[in-house]
Amino acid sequence: MNQTKFLRFWSAAMGSMDALTGLLLIVFPLGVLRLLGIAPPSADAVVFLSWIGVFVMAVGLSYGLALGKRARGETVWIFTAVVRILVAVFLTARILDGSLEKAWAWVAVADASVAVVQGLILRAGWWKGVAR
Repeated sequence: MNQTKFLRFWSAAMGSMDALTGLLLIVFPLGVLRLLGIAPPSADAVVFLSWIGVFVMAVGLSYGLALGKRARGETVWIFTAVVRILVAVFLTARILDGSLEKAWAWVAVADASVAVVQGLILRAGWWKGVAR
């Protein structure tokens, strides 16, 4: 697989993963937590999981901009990597201070891993050769 095909594959795969996760958080938030092995929050906090789902879905859908001709994939990847690092740092801090359970570490590790891969590829300049 050449670099351009990989960039498009990764954008589609990560975007789909986040868009689907966000959608599931919107319509089935407690089911998502159950899949992650995370205890459900209080009933009045469930609406905030759905609200977070909107944000997660928006980040996922933003990867679609990397696939089109109107935006630069490099910019999308920078943005999504920054968001993912911020999420990973936030979750890690909340796990360490005891306000979130350790099962949230899976989300932090996943986001950090995607951000590192994207950061390495950005640093290598793969997007420079992709036509807009």
